[in-house]
Amino acid sequence: MSDSTAFQDSLHKENPIRGCYGCGADNPMGLRLKSFVEVDESIARWRPQEHHCSYPGVLNGGIASMLLDCHSACSAVAFDYREKGLDPGLAADELPSGWTRAMNIEFLRPTPTDTELTLKARVIKRGRKSRTVSCSIYANGEECVRAEVIVVMAEN
Repeated sequence: MSDSTAFQDSLHKENPIRGCYGCGADNPMGLRLKSFVEVDESIARWRPQEHHCSYPGVLNGGIASMLLDCHSACSAVAFDYREKGLDPGLAADELPSGWTRAMNIEFLRPTPTDTELTLKARVIKRGRKSRTVSCSIYANGEECVRAEVIVVMAEN
């Protein structure tokens, strides 16, 4: 996985996560979030459409939650692979996976739908079998939604 390739796009073509509604690279009806791993955080940029609203001009909280969930889980797994020197292009049964155990969300202000959103995630705690990720959604440089997500790292 290179830093210029989205984590989701680096996964093996038969990896089932590629069908995820929120971040699956191969789900034509999904949100297709793309997470890019940097030095100590991962970044995603996503542009909502008006049909993603809760009321006109404001992002639906469920969509915001899904973006945070997907970006946090992908980030935890991507950093785990990097720490272990694993290639995400290997077959899914050769790689550990991750799933969200818990997510605590704070909606700080309405998230507009008329601008590109930036998600930033960072692993803040490493447990023996889990990673805790801090993830936020920003619009126009302002933090709109923040979450702390516990991702369980499961061996296959």
